[in-house]
Amino acid sequence: MPQVKLDTNLFINGRWVEGKAGSQPNIDPGTEELIGVVTLADGSQVQAALDAAHRAFPAWSGLTGQSRGAVLKKASSLLNERIQEIAEGLLLESGKTRADAFGELRRTVETLAWNGEEAGRVSGTVHPGIVVGSTRLSVPIPLGVVVAITPWNFPAVLVGRKLGAALAAGCTVVLKASEFTPYTARAIVETLVDAGVPDGAVNLIFGDPAPVSRQLLSSSMVKAVSFTGSTRVGKQLAALAAPNLIRPIFELGGHAPVIVWNDADVENAVQVTAPAKFGSAGQSCVAPTRYLAHHSVHDALVDALVAKTKTYELGHGAEDSTTLGPVAHAGRVASFLHLVEDAVAKGAVVKTGGKKLERAGFYVEPTVLSSVPRDAEILVEEPFGPVATVQSVDTIDHAIDLANASDYSFAAYVFTDSIRVRDELVSRLNASNIGVNQTAPSLPDVALGGLGNSGYGYEGGREGVLAYMHLRLISQAHG
Repeated sequence: MPQVKLDTNLFINGRWVEGKAGSQPNIDPGTEELIGVVTLADGSQVQAALDAAHRAFPAWSGLTGQSRGAVLKKASSLLNERIQEIAEGLLLESGKTRADAFGELRRTVETLAWNGEEAGRVSGTVHPGIVVGSTRLSVPIPLGVVVAITPWNFPAVLVGRKLGAALAAGCTVVLKASEFTPYTARAIVETLVDAGVPDGAVNLIFGDPAPVSRQLLSSSMVKAVSFTGSTRVGKQLAALAAPNLIRPIFELGGHAPVIVWNDADVENAVQVTAPAKFGSAGQSCVAPTRYLAHHSVHDALVDALVAKTKTYELGHGAEDSTTLGPVAHAGRVASFLHLVEDAVAKGAVVKTGGKKLERAGFYVEPTVLSSVPRDAEILVEEPFGPVATVQSVDTIDHAIDLANASDYSFAAYVFTDSIRVRDELVSRLNASNIGVNQTAPSLPDVALGGLGNSGYGYEGGREGVLAYMHLRLISQAHG
C-alpha cells in the first residue's frame, strides 16, 4: 500500500498552519490504530479564517464565471490524477472498502467538473417591463462568505459538492470539516490550491464542533451556511444562523422505506438496493433501511435479503477480499447494538447478524431483522449502520402508513410493475428523493433537497449553485 501522510493542519489565507487548540488523533476504524493527528483551531484562528474569506470575496466574485469554472475543472483533473493516493488515505481514516473509496472520489471528480462547467452557465433572465420601453432583469449575484460544515461519512464528495457550488457561484468559503476524516478534506483543498484558487477563497479548519460553529455563525460576515449531518445538530445550527439571517442549506437525516409490492421482482429489488444499504457500512442518509414487503412476497424478500447479506465479506478496506468495512467509531457500534437489542426485546427476530465482532476495529455484522414491531426504536431512529428491517404490509394504505411514520422524509424506494400502484405510492410518499425500480443517487447535475426533518435548500444542479446567490431585480427604462 502507498504510504500516505495523514497528519493534517489548518489552511488559512493560503497557508497551512498548525492549530493552536491542541490536536486530535486520527484513528483507523478498521484497526483502532493511530494513523495521524489533526490540529485544532482556537478562536483567533477561526476569526482569521473568516477575515481571510471576507477579504478574498471581492476579487473572487469579480472574476467571470468561466474563470472560476476553469479553476474548478483543473482541480477536478488534479484530483483524478491523484485518485490512487487519496483513495488509500480515505479508506484508512473512514473504514470504507477500496471500491467505496474509489467510487466516492470518482463522484467528487465529476462534481467539481460539473460545477466548473455550471459556473460559466449561470445567467440572469430578462422580463418584459410594465411600461413601454422598460425591461426587468433578474441578475444572480454571489452572497458572500459561506460556512460549509461536512461530516465523516462521505468526506470527499460532500466537501466537493459544497466547495464546488459555492466557488462556482463566486462565494468564498470557510470549510469546517470532520475531525474523523481530516486527510480527505485536506486532499480536496490541496487540489483547489494547486489549481489556482486564490489566497483566502478557501479556508479549512478543524476544532471542537460546538464552539467553532457558534463562533462561525455569530459572524455578520457569513451569508450562508451549508451543513450535512444529523437533524439534531441541524436544528442547533439553524438557531445559531437565525439572528444574522444566515441562509441555511441543510441535508439532514433519513430513514428510507423500500416498498416491495406483490408484482415486483423480489430478487431484483434486493440486488438493486443492497449496495445502497450496505455501501459505506450503511452510513448514508439515503440508505434503504425499512423494507415494507407485501405479505405475499414477504418471506421471499426476507430470504433473498438474508442470502445477499451473508455474501458480504467483513474486513479492513485495504484487504482486496473485503466488501463491507467497519463503522466509523465506537459510538456507531454502541448505537447499532442498542437498536438491535431494543428491537429484539420488543419481538423482532434476528434473521442474520446482530453482533459486534470480537476483534480490533469497529466491526458489526450486517444484519436483517424481521417481524419488527412499530414501537421499536430502530423504526424511529436513523440506524446509520449495516442493518435492515422488514415488515409485512397488506394494502397501499398500510404501506403508506408505515412508510410515512418516520419523522424523516428524504429518500424512498418503490418496486412494482404496476403503473397504478407506482403512481399512487409516489404521490403519497412523504419523501423528496424517490427511486422506482432503482435507487435514487444524488448526482451533481440535478437538484436534491430534504423535506421536514431531513432539511431544506438544494444541492446539485443549477439550483445548487443559485443557493449561494441572490437574484437581484433591476427594473429599467429609458432616461
